[in-house]
Amino acid sequence: MRNYKIRPLLAFFLLFFSTALTFPTSIGPGIPRPSKYVSIDYTTIDNFARNAPESAAKNLNTLSDYLTSPARTDLAKARSVYAWITSHVRYDESAFSGQRYSSEIDYANRVLRSRKAVCTGFSLLFKHLLGRTGIPVVTIKGYSRTNDSEAGQPIQRVDHEWNAVSLDGDWYLLDIAWAQTTAKPDPNGDLRPNDFFFLTEPLAFAANHFPTDPRWQLLNPTVSKTQFDQFPKVYDAYFRLGFDPEFPKTGLLRTGDALTLSLQNEKDIEFMCSIGQQGGSTATHLPVTIRRSGNTYQLTVPISQRGNSTLYIFAKSKGPRTERVKSYEGIASFTVVKS
Repeated sequence: MRNYKIRPLLAFFLLFFSTALTFPTSIGPGIPRPSKYVSIDYTTIDNFARNAPESAAKNLNTLSDYLTSPARTDLAKARSVYAWITSHVRYDESAFSGQRYSSEIDYANRVLRSRKAVCTGFSLLFKHLLGRTGIPVVTIKGYSRTNDSEAGQPIQRVDHEWNAVSLDGDWYLLDIAWAQTTAKPDPNGDLRPNDFFFLTEPLAFAANHFPTDPRWQLLNPTVSKTQFDQFPKVYDAYFRLGFDPEFPKTGLLRTGDALTLSLQNEKDIEFMCSIGQQGGSTATHLPVTIRRSGNTYQLTVPISQRGNSTLYIFAKSKGPRTERVKSYEGIASFTVVKS
């Protein structure tokens, strides 16, 4: 798997990123199915898993039993395992050795002992902690779009691994490695995983994940690899802010002196744009002209630099006129080519 760490749009924009969407749940009967339309409280089970005693983590079996035995639903069991992993195992590139493991159990045990992992370790640990309960769970290998410079560009090799889990007869997708590497501080300053990547809607997941087995897209019709390679880099904030789930499918934009981009959102939204050299670490603020017609926003920005650049789009819900500090989130990036 690729030795990577998800890079934010730009370092100096980190202060603009806010906490991610969560789909909370609790232990008990009658838990609603996970859905972007249902608000559930995960607090009880999260606290239970995060405060698990070290004595419970002697091995995979004892930890699985501890985390799942109080849960009355498959959803609660899955959340408990997820909450323990994201609070006890950290993403660490040094855990990537490139060596083959003798078995999945061996690899999962290695992660449990070291508390360090990359994507394969996170996905195998989740599989074997939850799988002991009889809940169907699989690991999925595939391509991922991790960098802004990959917008509209072919992803050359299989570089990532994540999970699918069957809850009450339906399959759901999750990426614990990305939940961990995009963790954000809560109001107390403690890092919390990005729950957008827990039971993610398949269409949103497909923006940056392409499984080698297309069945695990959980989409009908499925996306082809050629189509996936053309996508922009789309961030979770795009979906959380209410933009059209049918995100823009063209990430490579050829332009002249000005570029116009259309986005769909029924809410009142404010935008900010910047541009930088493709693969670079700095960017320049761009003036943006915004026209709105119904749910369609047209953003027009000047493009002065020839060659390949990366266009970064930031957005926020429209605030009151008296708002003094505006906190934008990165929603997408595009490769721009000016001839």
